[in-house]
Amino acid sequence: AEYMAALLESVRDDKDKSAIYLAECRRMGIKVLPPDVNESQGRFTPVGTDIRFGLGAIRNVGNNVVRGIIEGRDENGSASDFNEFLDHVPLVVCNKRVIESLIKAGAFDSLGHTRRGLMECFEQKVDEVIDLKRNAANGQDDLFGDPSGGAAVLTTTPVPALDEWEKRVKLAFEREMLGLYVSDHPLQGLEHILS
Repeated sequence: AEYMAALLESVRDDKDKSAIYLAECRRMGIKVLPPDVNESQGRFTPVGTDIRFGLGAIRNVGNNVVRGIIEGRDENGSASDFNEFLDHVPLVVCNKRVIESLIKAGAFDSLGHTRRGLMECFEQKVDEVIDLKRNAANGQDDLFGDPSGGAAVLTTTPVPALDEWEKRVKLAFEREMLGLYVSDHPLQGLEHILS
């Protein structure tokens, strides 16, 4: 897994080669796990016998953003939901294009929201958190609410519990952000017919 992770990292800008090595991993029984805001590093990394997709391989996600996500995680621990993730990370991560890319790549899947649900609300939530963080930076407001336990505005609105996109749509977005299908494949389950 270590060798294949290094190989995937070395070709991460070449989506054709990445797809070939990804298929090779699957053939070898190595699972390539989708990117995850609570688990991924910037690079492809071995996790036991599996490989975790690197955050830096997601389209529109630069090194500063990766650093910000990891920083937020180191300081505050893993995020339990999307609101908490936005609370935890520095302002550099709170960018609509970045957040949209992370959603489409499946990097929030482990938090229990559907990608479709997040797409429905992320713009409003990013706007809210940017205001909260700016005010906190100016000393006008405490991001986590007042000491008496009042919560920040952001945590009051849950992510809408919408059904997930159909597989075709979900995978098309995934491919757009990662250059390849990771969580599944449009032809998964049809191998016997193809062979």
